[in-house]
Amino acid sequence: MRIVTWNCCGGFINKAQRIAKFTPDILAVQEVEGIGGMSFFSEGTRPTYCHRVGFNPFEKKSIGMSSFTDVKLSFIDSMQGIRRYEAQHKDQKFNVMAVWTTKATHPRKNYRQLHDALGQREVAEWCVLRPTIVLGDFNESAKFKSDGWQKLNKLTNSLGLVSAYHYQSGESFGAETRPTYYHLHKKERPFHIDYCLVPEKWLPKITNVEVGIYEDWHGIRDHVPLTVEFAL
Repeated sequence: MRIVTWNCCGGFINKAQRIAKFTPDILAVQEVEGIGGMSFFSEGTRPTYCHRVGFNPFEKKSIGMSSFTDVKLSFIDSMQGIRRYEAQHKDQKFNVMAVWTTKATHPRKNYRQLHDALGQREVAEWCVLRPTIVLGDFNESAKFKSDGWQKLNKLTNSLGLVSAYHYQSGESFGAETRPTYYHLHKKERPFHIDYCLVPEKWLPKITNVEVGIYEDWHGIRDHVPLTVEFAL
């Protein structure tokens, strides 16, 4: 099973074919504009599932969720910066939480929508009800001066969620050698702020983790895709 997350910075209709070539079982794209139907995908690369709900009152950009395989996704609900889904891959049922934290949708104009969501008892219980994947643009890094990552990491650890990239690479938070974001599109200003968190018991099932290369993506977006593959 292949899972991909990518912040496209809008204009997804013109960028969709680039990411569709990955043929993800689950694709989470942040900053997607209203896309209507799926006719802009080329024949043979159209998703089997495509869903987008805007962030009220900020409707211009949101999270788009797709599948290009027989993986079944069912939308549950929406919170600011969060979309929740139930998923099924073959006989495996699991949860998916797609994330895009942005000041534009936070009442206190910070990047802590995921903190807020995981701090809710109902959401926390849902995350442990069955295996849960949390992925997207968290806009958080251990490199940042605030205590945001420290608090978020405490929450995710309490739910048994582990960063697939950090598990596979053996790197510590804040010392990542493969950035997912280049501030102002500059290669000399890299950060790792996009994540795919998976249940601890799924870690042995990870077969590959890839981060896009700056040279391949900088003309398209300041973020690069993060791909995680599992043998489920």
